[in-house]
Amino acid sequence: MSFGDRRSRTANRDKLRAILTGVFAQDLRENWVTRMKAANIPVGYLRTVEEAFNSPEVRERHRLSQIPHPAAGHVPNIESPLNLGLTPVIDPVAAPLLGQHTREVLRTKLGYDDARIAALADAGAFGMVTPAEVS
Repeated sequence: MSFGDRRSRTANRDKLRAILTGVFAQDLRENWVTRMKAANIPVGYLRTVEEAFNSPEVRERHRLSQIPHPAAGHVPNIESPLNLGLTPVIDPVAAPLLGQHTREVLRTKLGYDDARIAALADAGAFGMVTPAEVS
């Protein structure tokens, strides 16, 4: 079986992946990266979220920040390293809470009035509703 060109690697992807998985399982990721860099092979790896937050690059470049969050207080954030001259950078915001914008979307995008939205809420279309969400 040949893996010498892209077409044969694609055709035999599952077999090639099994072979590579077996080879790479024989050593630590960091050792493979070091060996590949020494051989002038372009290499990189995906970090876990925890690894990304604790990476030397993020800390040395002061890219770690906190985003205010209505339920969690603050959530950690890795700031973008990009600075665009003609496009100003905006401060990141936390992801919306589940259902946070439902009523606004129904009003502005679908044209629903308050009565129709209330009827949907009463029918359970939005799940369990707390008193604070009714407004």
